[in-house]
Amino acid sequence: MSGTEKYEEKVLDVLIVGGGGAAALAALEVRKAGLSVGLVTKESALVGGATIMAAGGTCAVFSPGDTPETFLSDILKAGGYLNNAKIVKIVAEKSSQAVLNLETHDYLLDWKDENTFRTLNHGEGHAWPRGYLDRREALGVCHALSRALMRNEIALFPETIVSKLLTKDGRVVGAVAMSLVTGEYTVFKAKAVLLATGGLGAIYKLTTNSNVLTGDGFALAFDVGAELVDMEFVQFFPISFPYPAVRRGKMIGVCSWFGPGVKLLNGLGERYMTKYDPERMEMTTRDIAARANFIEVKEGRGTKTGAIMVDPTDHDPAKLLKFKTAIPHVYAMFKEVYGKRVAEWEEPFEAISSQHFFMGGIRIDEECRTNIDGLFAVGEVTGGMHGANRLSGVAFTEIFVLGPVAGRTVASCAAREGFVSPDAAQINEEIERLENLFRQGSGARPFELKAAVQDVMWEKLGPVRDGAGIEAAISAFKCIEKEQVAGMTIGCSDRIYNRDRMEAIEMPLMVRTAQLVAHSALRRTESRGSQYRTDFPERNDKEWLRNIVIKKEDDGGIRMTIEKTVQAG
Repeated sequence: MSGTEKYEEKVLDVLIVGGGGAAALAALEVRKAGLSVGLVTKESALVGGATIMAAGGTCAVFSPGDTPETFLSDILKAGGYLNNAKIVKIVAEKSSQAVLNLETHDYLLDWKDENTFRTLNHGEGHAWPRGYLDRREALGVCHALSRALMRNEIALFPETIVSKLLTKDGRVVGAVAMSLVTGEYTVFKAKAVLLATGGLGAIYKLTTNSNVLTGDGFALAFDVGAELVDMEFVQFFPISFPYPAVRRGKMIGVCSWFGPGVKLLNGLGERYMTKYDPERMEMTTRDIAARANFIEVKEGRGTKTGAIMVDPTDHDPAKLLKFKTAIPHVYAMFKEVYGKRVAEWEEPFEAISSQHFFMGGIRIDEECRTNIDGLFAVGEVTGGMHGANRLSGVAFTEIFVLGPVAGRTVASCAAREGFVSPDAAQINEEIERLENLFRQGSGARPFELKAAVQDVMWEKLGPVRDGAGIEAAISAFKCIEKEQVAGMTIGCSDRIYNRDRMEAIEMPLMVRTAQLVAHSALRRTESRGSQYRTDFPERNDKEWLRNIVIKKEDDGGIRMTIEKTVQAG
């Protein structure tokens, strides 16, 4: 084939890449401005991504006496003061109104009465009760936003992966994508592109995230020259399912959910938190608990299945009732996996740590602009909001506030810009690259290479790190990129619903994102927030109260600069 016979062309004012809550809220704002908008997602669900996997907790300023200033302070403290304070200030100030605004999309909040939510939880790290919990969990808001997308006739491109952003004279002007359903290519031409692709959980062996979150957005942005920040900071969750395979790594909770009587025990029956946080014990922060669990298992003190034990038997019945009603899907999984007695907290159960959230990402300003014309970003794919560690319950707050902000920003950009056509040579070069990825040979299959990356990420860039391990990871990723991806083979030549083709596209993006995390983690020679290095176990404010900013070199290499944090002003 030649020319446009190779692909279908779609022309939109705004192209949004991603299918979670941030993408949906942004799309609705663009449509409200009277512009055409398309939403490309790797999933079949209308609104999914990381949003649909969450327990649904959203923190905002609702308690009498609480203030945006106090909320801001709590977020900055949790983030090790590396946050972009301008972004945090906007989120803190607009948090409560953003939650209430969800009702404009026919989403009825879970009210106890006219002025009180049924549940307002006091989460770890918060000075006040702020955690709005919904009995429908994330499904409720995802369904409501899906209906809103359909009502507003927003163009949806499900089960489609973007392989490359297209540029012209330093401006992002579209993207190349492939449909899993048909195997055909689409070239999107747009006045503005918004990345809302979520995090990178699927580059880890164990994650609470969906398997579509392979870190595509970070690599796509890096490739066109966008700056990324805080790429070393990966959050891990302490209590997740160790089995069965379909549940492995998926979230159970944190120790505080079970109350102060909960105990963490290793395979020897030892209550090991005496070594890691003797003052707070199991009521420690999630990063310390996840780290402790990881170390106990890695040093051979885990159970026979490579887990630790959680003993919730000494509990307040009111806590159990709250657990059942606040996160019913977790209770249902508890019962399914462990049986009724464990679900009722009458027996201990096995658990493992897993990757949960990513704090780093594309560097944006408070209006979701990047340093590249025509490119914008919002949600977990961005860095700056959370600094070195995310405060509990603030992920939804971020997307509920900044999703609409991003939508208004890209709409404003698209309204004043004209269409710029990408060069045909650039499009054809990308399609030729993809066709070369889809060859059949004798090399490893994409899923095998993905597993190799996931193993390295977990062992060398997990809850516990050191310089030698990070350097080994960098070497491993270089080998995978230069040798194994180059010789990768797909299982069959079918174009329709061939997952090998989609995973073949994901692989180079996944490896690039892993490299960005590794290089940034090696450069930060301290422990702060979610990064814990055994060779630099202390926090060093004198040298490291700064952000690491990453950008692509002209030769494709990684350039790192150390910059002062952004203050609220």
